[in-house]
Amino acid sequence: MAEKIEWNDEYLLGIQEIDNQHKKLVAIANELYDITTGNSEVYKLQMSKVLKKLTDYTVYHFSSEEEFMKKKGYSGVDLHKTAHDGFINEVNNQIKQLSDEKVETGAKFYTFVLNWVLTHIAKADKIWAKFVKDNM
Repeated sequence: MAEKIEWNDEYLLGIQEIDNQHKKLVAIANELYDITTGNSEVYKLQMSKVLKKLTDYTVYHFSSEEEFMKKKGYSGVDLHKTAHDGFINEVNNQIKQLSDEKVETGAKFYTFVLNWVLTHIAKADKIWAKFVKDNM
């Protein structure tokens, strides 16, 4: 399992609204970490709440980010949306496996979410953010 991540300013895009949303995503991922490394009874009680929070916020963030890119004239928004949709589909697939209530399954899910979010911010989001800042 991946270690708990602390926000690092290396992840900043320089667009405050989106940076704040990314910080919130990392915070939610860390809630997932906390319940997968804690008491198994807490895990059973809290997992569905954290999953709902994660999925709801991810949908909100992705639509917000995509709208922002459209407003700024970024031509790669459709490709970026495809990556977002792929993540949402994979999360939905993995959530089905979490019904087994095994902490190990939750830990694997946390690792997937964390790796995807951080890689996405560091690579794909930095590309469109650079475009936006260069064209302001």
